Amino acid sequence: MRRLGLVVCAGLAVYGAGCSAPSTRELAQDAVQAMGGERVRNLQSYVMKDGRGSRSALGQQVRTGEQDPPATLLDVRETIDLAGNRAAFDYQIETSAGFSQHRQEVLTRQGDRTVGLERVGNRPPAVMSASGLFSWGTQNSPGIALKRSVVALALLAARTVSSNTTERRSLSGRIQRFGTMSLGGDTVGFYFDPDSKLITGFETSDTETILGDVRAQYILEDYRDVSGVKLPHKITIRKAGQHYADVHFASASIDDPEAMRIFNVPDEASPETDRVLAFGADYSPLRLMPVANRVFFAQAYSHNSLVVEFPTFLVLVEAPYTEAQSKTLVKLLASQFPGKPLRYAAVTHPHFDHIGGVRGIVAQGATIIAARAHEATLRALIDAQHSNPPDDLASKRSTGRQVGSLQTFEEKRVITEGGQSLQLYVIKGSPHVDSMVIAYVPSTRVLFQSDLFFPGTGGGSTPEAEHLLKSIRSLNLRVDRNAGGHGGVNVFSELVKAVGSAGTN
Repeated sequence: MRRLGLVVCAGLAVYGAGCSAPSTRELAQDAVQAMGGERVRNLQSYVMKDGRGSRSALGQQVRTGEQDPPATLLDVRETIDLAGNRAAFDYQIETSAGFSQHRQEVLTRQGDRTVGLERVGNRPPAVMSASGLFSWGTQNSPGIALKRSVVALALLAARTVSSNTTERRSLSGRIQRFGTMSLGGDTVGFYFDPDSKLITGFETSDTETILGDVRAQYILEDYRDVSGVKLPHKITIRKAGQHYADVHFASASIDDPEAMRIFNVPDEASPETDRVLAFGADYSPLRLMPVANRVFFAQAYSHNSLVVEFPTFLVLVEAPYTEAQSKTLVKLLASQFPGKPLRYAAVTHPHFDHIGGVRGIVAQGATIIAARAHEATLRALIDAQHSNPPDDLASKRSTGRQVGSLQTFEEKRVITEGGQSLQLYVIKGSPHVDSMVIAYVPSTRVLFQSDLFFPGTGGGSTPEAEHLLKSIRSLNLRVDRNAGGHGGVNVFSELVKAVGSAGTN
C-alpha cells in the first residue's frame, strides 16, 4: 500500500511524493486503510445506536411559506447491511406541536426481490415494495442511507479507476483535500482530512420524493474505533443548501447477527408479502371499500383516500402517501372501473406525508386540484426533476407522453356530471394547516377530511376537531358519514359527541 506524506511545494503543504496532487482514488484507498484496512474490506454490516438529533424538511408547516420547524429524533438506530444490500431505521420522532411517534422503516429482501417493511407505533407491520417506504428519520428512506453509507462509498471509490486529482478546499473551517469521482451513476465529491486520512465529508446529488434532485452535503465527525473499524458517530446532512438532518450516535457495533433480525419479515405478514411479489415493482397495502352509492374508501396502512364515481370518470380525494400507493390505487381502479379514467385528484393540504403520491397520479394524466394557497408547494413538487432514479412522471415527460396538470381554486370547487357531484371547500383557521380542504358528496352526505379527526378510533376532542365541526356547521353541510385520511369511516355523530359542547360555541 502506497504511503503519502506531507511535503512542501512552493511554500504549500501537499500530499504525495514530489509535488503532484494525489488522485481521489488514492486518497480513498488511504481512507479505507485509516478506517481499518482489511477489517473494513471484510465488513458485512454495522449498526449505529442510541442516536439523538433532529430532522428538517418534514413539510409540516401550519401556514404555507412559513419556516418548517425541525423535529427531534430520539433513540435513533440505523442498521446497514452491506453484504445483503439492506438498511433499516428505528427511531422516535417528536415535534414542537406535540406529535410523537415511534417508527421503523426497513428495506429488506424476500428471495431475489427487494421489499419494504414499515412499523408505526403499536400497529401490525405492513409489507410493501421499496418505493412504498416513507421516513421521517435521517433520510427520506433507508435506501438513501444505504446508498450514502460512508463505508460503501469509501470502498467503491478505492476500487474505481479514476485519475481525477484533488485540490485544497475548506470544510467546517478546516482545509481538506477535495476530489470528485463518478460512482455508479453519481458524481461524488470527497473531503479527506490531511492528518487522519479519514473522509470528513462528501457532496453529491440526492433524489428526494418531494424535493426532487437536490445537492446534498454530508459532514462526518467523531470517528471512533468499533472492533477495529473506525466509524463516524456524528453525521450532519444539508440538502438544497439547508439543514436536513443531524444525528450523534452514542455507540455502534459491527457484524452482529442478532442485529440482522430487524430484516426478517414476520410470519403474520407473509400473505401481504406474497401480494407484493405478485404485484410487480410498486405495491402498497390498499383495499377499496364501498361507503355509499358510487362512493368508495381507499383504506391503506397509514394514509387513506376517497374515490367518487361519476358516469364517465373518477375523482380521487387525497393523492396517496407514496409513489407505490399511487400505482397500487391506479391499478385497482382500472380493474374495478374499466373504461373510466381517473380525471381529478383533490389535495387536502400540502404536508409531505399527504402529497408523496401526487407525482404518481399526475403521471397517469389526472389533474390535481388544490387550494390556491397550496399552489406553490404543489407546483414545485410536480415540476421538480427526478433523475436518480427517474420516477414515472420524469420518465413520461422525457419521452413526450401526456401527463396531468394542476388547477387551483379559492373557496369552493364543484365537480359534477350526470347527477353526481363532489364539493370541495377551503376552510381557514385550522390549527393543523391554514388553510385546509374538505370534500363533501351531497348525494350521500359523505364527508372526507384529513388529519382533523380520525373516525372510528375513539378519539376525543382536539382543537382541530373542534374547528372542523364549526366549519361544517358554518357551511351548512348535512353530513351522515365522516371518512378520514387517517382512521376509517364512521357516523358523523361520533365527531359531534367527541367535540361535545366545545363545538357548539
